[in-house]
Amino acid sequence: MPNITKSFVRAAKCEEGKSKQEYYDNELKGFMLEVKSNNRKTFYLRVTSPDGSRKSIKIADATLLDADAARTKALKLKRSIEEGKDVIIDTPETQQQAPTLEEFYNEYYLPYVQKHVKSFEANRSLFKNHILPVLGKIPMNEIKKLQVMKLHSDMLHKKKLAPATANKTLIFISHAYNLAKELELEGIEENPASGVKPFEENNARERYLTKKEAKKLLIAVHESENKHLKYIIQMLILTGARRGEVLKARWRDFDEVQMSWTIPTSKNGKKRILPLTPKLYELYKSIPKESNTYLFTSPKTKKPYITIFNSWNTARIKAGLPEVRIHDLRHSYASALVNAGRSLYEVQTLLGHSTASVTQRYSHLSNESLMNAASCAGKLLG
Repeated sequence: MPNITKSFVRAAKCEEGKSKQEYYDNELKGFMLEVKSNNRKTFYLRVTSPDGSRKSIKIADATLLDADAARTKALKLKRSIEEGKDVIIDTPETQQQAPTLEEFYNEYYLPYVQKHVKSFEANRSLFKNHILPVLGKIPMNEIKKLQVMKLHSDMLHKKKLAPATANKTLIFISHAYNLAKELELEGIEENPASGVKPFEENNARERYLTKKEAKKLLIAVHESENKHLKYIIQMLILTGARRGEVLKARWRDFDEVQMSWTIPTSKNGKKRILPLTPKLYELYKSIPKESNTYLFTSPKTKKPYITIFNSWNTARIKAGLPEVRIHDLRHSYASALVNAGRSLYEVQTLLGHSTASVTQRYSHLSNESLMNAASCAGKLLG
């Protein structure tokens, strides 16, 4: 039998194929560490009471109490039971059955989303910047719906964030609690984000750049302190690609023989191939090759940018276009295609949409096009 110490607890694992494994201490009889298949670790004390019955008393979750403290508590409980005293387990450690949201996030949630969720960067950013600073230190079983509602409301009304961003808070908190339930973590029964009404989102908002606005924007990005911004923004305008697709673009995905750019995995999980038009090819050849892998890497991390918001925000304000979002460049690309008479099928293929119904929201026609079309009726009057 092992001696249950801090180092032993850290290294202890459940044998493959078992749902749980129990390790008994070789010094304190009955003191035990239970390790579940999901790596959840819990201290127990198993004793025989004066009436001869066997009892298993939970000491604490190993994330909330270390081995030394658990051993001390187990020893006190063991003596009390052997002396026939009534034992009431009513201490902060045992009341706090569940881990704090921050403990759960670091130990379980973040590793899970990194492995299973493609957009985990947005997930991590929202937790780090908004959720954990407010709820991180609270045990998950003590977080109330009212607290989640306040966090949700403050993001919109105090931080002035978009309704969609605030609503993601509810989604990600729900994901965390669903994972905790799936892992069967003790003490977690209610999801405090459940039933909180999301804010209405105006996803159909239409904003398209005019030629004059595009020119002003290009001047501003060329003057940006971020030396990559002028290439990134032009590439977004010329391809209609998503921000993440451009930020993670790799040199090897560009074929100068076939004149194409292959996006390995798009939002719908499928690869997409875009043509290297003359202007896009000219832009591509002008990008300094500072990395053997990616077109754009952060000077600080030497890895692809996670976000370019600060430099983008400075540029759009300087251009007098503070309301223009990066995603509006994708709108503008689609609008330009439709106004040039391209079919919705062509637009759908280039944008990488799985259905034509999604493409429909991008198929805006300019007032000039509508005027020309409507004027055809005038021929009836001669």
